Amino acid sequence: MSNRLSLQFAAAVALTIIAVLTAYSGRARADEAKSAAVGDIEISAGWARAMLPGQPSGGGYLTITNKGSEDDRLLAAASPTAAKVEVHKMEVVNDVMVMRPVEGGLEIPAGAAVELKPGGLHLMFLRVSTPFKDGSSVPLSLEFEKAGKIDISLPVRKPGDDHSNHDTSN
Repeated sequence: MSNRLSLQFAAAVALTIIAVLTAYSGRARADEAKSAAVGDIEISAGWARAMLPGQPSGGGYLTITNKGSEDDRLLAAASPTAAKVEVHKMEVVNDVMVMRPVEGGLEIPAGAAVELKPGGLHLMFLRVSTPFKDGSSVPLSLEFEKAGKIDISLPVRKPGDDHSNHDTSN
């Protein structure tokens, strides 16, 4: 009888955990930017990584969703905190991880989402005037070919909070 109760208890605990994970899986973290939209483009789940003192560049991450029926393109990004903001991609070339700017803008296909995240596509803030500090925010302007311009603010998270090892110190 005790084995049967143990199995029932374990099953109840497992169902509770699944219910909690399901309830919270679609919710944004408290330290992510609120969703914003311009035209058919929606920006969500935005954040920037905190930097070490003297570090010249930093990373920013977000999701761009095109809710329209036509492709759009992210043409430019800018921030008063950096001399330049570029979209970069990381990829393995000849067994070496390399990071390079995306040339010609970033395509945002109709009806799709493009995620900028550590270890993949991401924003690079170059020649940052003051390193990003945990708990602060980074102003960012994004310009799209069709949707136009949108200004957002990325909350800053401390290093390691994203569970990645992307080095932005180049």
